Amino acid sequence: MRVRRWLNRTLVLPLLAVLLLLSLLLFTQPGLRFSVWIADSLVDELSIGKTEGAWLSGVSLADIRFKNAIADVQLESLTFRLQKRCIIQLRVCIPELKLRGSRIDLASLEETNPDTVSAAPAEASGSGRILLPIPININRIILEDVALNTPTQQLAWQSFSTTLVAWGSRVRLSETRWHQLSVELAPAATETAALPGYHAPVLPEFSLPLSILIEDFQLTEFSFKQAALHQQLAKLTLSAQLTPQQIRLLDVSAEHPLASVQFSANVELKPNYPLQAQLDATLKQGDFAGQRLKLTLGGDLADLSLSLLASGPITAELHSELALLTDDLPLQLSLQSPQLNWPLSAPTMQLQDTQLKVTGRLSALNLSLASAITGSNLPDSQLLLQGQWQHWQQQLDLAQLQLTTLGGMISAEGLLNLQQQIAWQLALTLSDIQPGQYWPDFPGRLQGSLQTQGSYNTAGQLELHVPQVNLSGPLRGQALQIQGELALSGQPTNADWQLTTPGLTLSHGSNTLSVQGSLAEQWQLDGEITLPQLAMSIPGLKGAINGALSVRGLAKQPDISIALNASKLNYEDFRLAEANLTAQVSLAQPIRSQLKLSATKGQYQQQRLQQLSLELSGTELAHQLKLALTADEFSTDINLSGALTDRQLWQAELQQVALTSPAGAWQLTAPLPITVDIIKQQLSLAAHCWQQAPTTLCLTEATTLNREAINLSLTLADYQLAQLNPLLPYQSSLKGGISLQLAANWQQGKAAKATLQLNGEPGSFTQQLDVPVTLDWSALSLTASLEQHQLRSQLELRIGNDGLLQAQTLISDLNQEQKPLRSEITLQNLTLDFLRPLLDEYSELAGTLSSQLSISGDLAEPQIAGELRLADLRVKGKLAPTDIEQADLQVKFTGEQASLSGIVNTPEGRVTLSGDANWQQREDWRLTVQVKGDELKLQIPQALLFVKPDLQITAAPGRSKITGIVQIPRATIIVDSLPQNAVGLSNDLVLLDRRLKPISEEQAAAFAIETDIRVQLGQAVSLSAFGLKTRLNGDLRVQQQQFNPTVRGEVNLQDGTFRAYGQDLLIRQGKMTFSGPADQPFLNVEAIRNPINMEDDVIAGIRVTGPADQPVISIFSEPSKPQANALSYLIMGRDLDSESGNAANSVTTSLIGMSFASSGKLVGEIGEAFGVSDLTLDTEGAGDNSQVTVSGYLTRDLQLKYGIGIFQPIGQFTLRYRLMRSLFLEAVSGLDNAVDVLYKFEFD
Repeated sequence: MRVRRWLNRTLVLPLLAVLLLLSLLLFTQPGLRFSVWIADSLVDELSIGKTEGAWLSGVSLADIRFKNAIADVQLESLTFRLQKRCIIQLRVCIPELKLRGSRIDLASLEETNPDTVSAAPAEASGSGRILLPIPININRIILEDVALNTPTQQLAWQSFSTTLVAWGSRVRLSETRWHQLSVELAPAATETAALPGYHAPVLPEFSLPLSILIEDFQLTEFSFKQAALHQQLAKLTLSAQLTPQQIRLLDVSAEHPLASVQFSANVELKPNYPLQAQLDATLKQGDFAGQRLKLTLGGDLADLSLSLLASGPITAELHSELALLTDDLPLQLSLQSPQLNWPLSAPTMQLQDTQLKVTGRLSALNLSLASAITGSNLPDSQLLLQGQWQHWQQQLDLAQLQLTTLGGMISAEGLLNLQQQIAWQLALTLSDIQPGQYWPDFPGRLQGSLQTQGSYNTAGQLELHVPQVNLSGPLRGQALQIQGELALSGQPTNADWQLTTPGLTLSHGSNTLSVQGSLAEQWQLDGEITLPQLAMSIPGLKGAINGALSVRGLAKQPDISIALNASKLNYEDFRLAEANLTAQVSLAQPIRSQLKLSATKGQYQQQRLQQLSLELSGTELAHQLKLALTADEFSTDINLSGALTDRQLWQAELQQVALTSPAGAWQLTAPLPITVDIIKQQLSLAAHCWQQAPTTLCLTEATTLNREAINLSLTLADYQLAQLNPLLPYQSSLKGGISLQLAANWQQGKAAKATLQLNGEPGSFTQQLDVPVTLDWSALSLTASLEQHQLRSQLELRIGNDGLLQAQTLISDLNQEQKPLRSEITLQNLTLDFLRPLLDEYSELAGTLSSQLSISGDLAEPQIAGELRLADLRVKGKLAPTDIEQADLQVKFTGEQASLSGIVNTPEGRVTLSGDANWQQREDWRLTVQVKGDELKLQIPQALLFVKPDLQITAAPGRSKITGIVQIPRATIIVDSLPQNAVGLSNDLVLLDRRLKPISEEQAAAFAIETDIRVQLGQAVSLSAFGLKTRLNGDLRVQQQQFNPTVRGEVNLQDGTFRAYGQDLLIRQGKMTFSGPADQPFLNVEAIRNPINMEDDVIAGIRVTGPADQPVISIFSEPSKPQANALSYLIMGRDLDSESGNAANSVTTSLIGMSFASSGKLVGEIGEAFGVSDLTLDTEGAGDNSQVTVSGYLTRDLQLKYGIGIFQPIGQFTLRYRLMRSLFLEAVSGLDNAVDVLYKFEFD
């Protein structure tokens, strides 16, 4: 019993007490609070504001803070829960560990007390392994709203979560998510120190104490900022394996706005750290979009190999060998590229077969570069460079630089130093450079040398010395030479510089430019220009320029003298007979100048200058300007005096101004005071008037114009519209007068205001056609106002007797990109009487045009609603192409569409018109019109046609097309004769624009017209022309593509007769075949003499075959007979006999004439080749006096003719000279000689 009591007292009760105490600590909130109180009491730097829960049922801590000299850590809340079952299994299991609102501030180590900082371990690495005594499993670790701050950086993130499993010496992290991580570093130090030498790092032996496996790691919305540098990373994913002997990064992927990157690496934790790594990147932005980079690393840090492959906009291959563990960093690098373009988007230069090699150590790198250079504005070249880059001295020693180009070579050697400033010393040599290989206008061979040395520092101080320039050789057939010396120093950007040259001369043949002297504190510089033959040096420029320049005096107050003379200048469209300029300017106070400029007989395109004279004299305090200009269509005369005060305020008086132009002569009615404030950029004008009797244009109030405000008040009175006639198209004219008042006000930051009132007197517009056509108006009124960014206008125009055009328009929000528009347009009772002069006085033309349109929407894309109508159209008369009894046409607008409908009634039937238009897409509008109707009579000169149309017309930007069928069931075509001076258009016809410049047929046409029309000729189509009477029928297809019209089909001649050789020949067979241009049909026609009037039952006729411009005409008979006999049957109806000698001679002469007629084109071409115009070979005379003649014009008025008899071989020479239009002097030499005066007249 005593033993039991003793055991209870000494073992059981204490054990129960311990278990009870543990239960209280682990399962109760007081136990948790007691534990926190103990920690808070033992650690002075720790404070915990709020506790809830128990260790095994869930812990919640809030307002936690730990602060010492090194760190200040604040936690908003910490929650976790230990699982009881895992404690029994000797494991730590936490379903969720969540930390929220953490802020960690770390002080700089230099600011802390060294006694409070524990010494770092002597060894930075160790080989000891960490073994966890018990396994740890945390299902989810969550760290939210965390910020880590140091004096040089700030790190923060919104959320971090992961799953952790640890046992023994292994740790596994999975499903790691890190969101909105930001890193901000302090700006880097701006002080630059001397470049240190490269010393190989000493790598410690290192191994990880744990094996760590990272699975499914994702970082999103990462940002990095340092000063102006700001980078963002959208997403980073990776997997990694870290063991004591190896680090492996697997499937690293990153998305950056500039590139997409994939990376993998394997590093062994052994001496020299052997590694393998590969990076693939694709660039996204700018000219490098689509660029792919593949980087491969291999070996170890003692012998590291690097390979980079680039494909896409830049194709290149780079290989390098680095010894990172050797002092002074030995390296080898080679770069090859088949072609490099610059700029990448629109290349103008290409480097081909580029090879770059770099060898040596970092202190001294040997460079070698070779490449071929081509470009759109560059001659082909070969570049070779060899040198040495001394890294620590920041200096390039250029041993050889060769540029092989233009058949020669440019070589250079020297050095470039970048250590403290940019300093250079260079010697260039040119040998056998031939500019003509690339610039054909500059053939030649140049050689020479140039030496230069200098420096440029960060303060902008430039020192440049060119001790020698010597370039010479033939260029454009003349000797070119550049010689001299030049020195420049100072700060050119601040106008603080000095220039000195003992002499610098450029000469090319007789053309010379030279300068010598100095520009320092005391300026003394002379220049001379002697260019007597500009064409010798500058292609396309002709003429001569001579002159001299002299500068003397102090740098801030020099005296400048200039004298230039130019004569016979000619360049492209510019011409100038002579120009002279003399100027003397003294910049001493007050500035004094004397300038004279004169030019005579100039021309630019179609504008001609007769004379120009400009004189400026005086000082800045009192000066005068005179300008006189005379041109073909414009002249002016200006006198002005002025004064410049303090180089700020210029006060002038425009004393006289006279302007003459095609629109009339204007002159200033009184002197005009002008004030210009240069500092304020302000112009002030007094009230004044300009007059062109009876018109006056006045600025009614004094005004000031500057960047802050503009205020104008203008009136125009009695302006005659006839003054605009010279500016109108040919044969167009205006009559009438207008007056207007304009007031405008603008202030910076406020909406502009303006009002306009225009009133017009009765007037007219006349277009001269065959007869004048005039459109009259009786009254014109236009008012407009601009206020609060709203423009309102109202127009009223009374046309003819009862016509009225009215328009009201409102455009609001003019300062916005979209400008709302509202407009109402009304046209009433506009009759077509003004077109009646186009018809004869006995014709009728009537009709009324009216419209009611509403326009709304945006100003750039207006919507139109309403209609335009032509009603009661009637046309009758001899000159009208057709009679119209009644016609109504209507166009309806709906938004950005329109429809056409119309009916035209004629005495023969009805024609209907329909169509639609669409312009919703401004660059791709569409128009379609259909014309279909009954038989329609068309009366045109020399023809009466009955036409039945079925056509469709379509139009689009740049082209229009006409398709359909035109039936001509009956027609009467009578061609009496052609005018004696009627000629066809020449094949070499050249069209000119208003500036008399050639334009193509495509430019002359408003649209590229395409046609595909089928023309059907009926059985009642008759033709009577030049002795031919026949019926026509057939089908034709008229087509046009690319301005080349063609006709295909056949036209048959039926029941026809042809008057020839004094006979009415019957058309036995007739056909015209079209297969190309309309004026080149193929003919196949047979015409015979009426068999009733023939003897011996013989059929005789002519046969015409071949193309219309070169037909083959032959005489035939059935049965076949000799040509003379066949022609006798054709002309006389009987055969030749021995008693018809004169008839035989006539037949022979006719045959010869027919032969000559068929060869006329060839004879004419032969004459043109020898300079004889209108050379012809013909017959003349009758009977025994028939002869063959050849004639032609040696000049416009001198004709030469020679004839030889056909039956009597007697020659006759004739020389005829035209004295006047119908008066000739003729000399004849032959069997008889004569000199005659001939007068030619005609009568009916």
